[in-house]
Amino acid sequence: MSKQDFTDLVLLIGTNPLPNYVVAKFFHLTNKNLQRIWLIHSEETKFSQGTGRYAENIENVLRNEFKKSNIQYLKEALPDVSQASEIASEVKKLFSGKEAQIRSLHLNYTGGTKAMSVHVYQALNNMFKDRFSASYLDARDYHLKFDENPDLVTGDLRNLIQLENSDLFKLHSNSNDLNPKKTYLDIIQDKSKSEAIMHYLAELANKGKVLDLRNWFNTAEQKGLFKEGKKDGNRIEGALGGYSLSNNPELFAYLGAFPDNDRFVDKEGNWIYNNFDSNVNSKKLKNFNQGGWLESYVVWVLKKHIKNSDKNIISNIEFKTNEGAKFEIDVLVKNGYQICGISCGTTLKYEDGQEKLSNSIKNKGFEIILRSFQIGGEEARSALVTLVEPRIAANLENDLIASTGAGRNKFIVLGRNDLPEEKLWKKLEKHIYQ
Repeated sequence: MSKQDFTDLVLLIGTNPLPNYVVAKFFHLTNKNLQRIWLIHSEETKFSQGTGRYAENIENVLRNEFKKSNIQYLKEALPDVSQASEIASEVKKLFSGKEAQIRSLHLNYTGGTKAMSVHVYQALNNMFKDRFSASYLDARDYHLKFDENPDLVTGDLRNLIQLENSDLFKLHSNSNDLNPKKTYLDIIQDKSKSEAIMHYLAELANKGKVLDLRNWFNTAEQKGLFKEGKKDGNRIEGALGGYSLSNNPELFAYLGAFPDNDRFVDKEGNWIYNNFDSNVNSKKLKNFNQGGWLESYVVWVLKKHIKNSDKNIISNIEFKTNEGAKFEIDVLVKNGYQICGISCGTTLKYEDGQEKLSNSIKNKGFEIILRSFQIGGEEARSALVTLVEPRIAANLENDLIASTGAGRNKFIVLGRNDLPEEKLWKKLEKHIYQ
């Protein structure tokens, strides 16, 4: 494509700064004549916090990224972003008297409110006429689309625009979130042990035995076997009598792969009574066996296949909303600037011997769609990885897509039949990268 030669780029700043960052970075890289970037944002009112802080975040990230650039950033507020006459009047004030220094002006109207897009477009078009052009970032194919030149093809900008993890957080006013919470696997000193744990976990998944792990832990938990105090071997044997090395070889290989204090069975398949003690086992181990293993397994599978996984995969991260509330995302994968949020849940519900959908799993689906959108905008994708049977997974996916308006290619639900290592990777690869 030919390079754009406009001197001024106008961006409309909405509640998600990522699309504006992508557009600004694209023109930083492709337009050597760019002199000014106008960041038009909403003003804080009693109804809204405004988007001025996002304009500042975009400027700060780009200035740090392009340290040698002489591009000027102009942050300007619109007091009322809902009234056509007010928007048009303010835009005329902002650009009045500057027509001589602006050789040509380009508006990208991806961000901002619909009223901002329409009325800023009209006002600037009227002011600059043949020196005006416009574009938007298409969330469907990740191409930049030019109004006056529809044949101009930028290609998939996910391949061109990379985003550092730290910058993703800074764009959203999060500064201290690059220290993910440590999981049980993170605190194991002997990394060959943690790899062995994941290897045997993969064997459980590959042979369709993951419910053995879930059911074993739930049985032990419900029978109170993990409480602190002297261990009653007969009680442990009685409670777990349905499990044995001969009947559950994959489960016992997994349980025996842990470090000495955390193993529940020895090599002969005997229960290690003293290790069923909350004073011996860490809280992180309990959380891991309670369901954290699924998140760790998903991360392990992704890291085996994704290049530069340390830069493109983040797990156990915490974000803050504009109001200061915090939320966590189990796994976040970057594809260029696009993100895919992944939530993992091991809850199962049964009624009259029939498996049913639990509210907690459905709520996880709603939340990961919402949170991924908050972080990555319309381009974001999301996934929910569960232990439910295929029928429930398919019904839940359809229900959540219909309820939230998420595009068919933007959200998936995976069930226990999708957990074998290669199958899980193929499903997530297709969803994240295609």
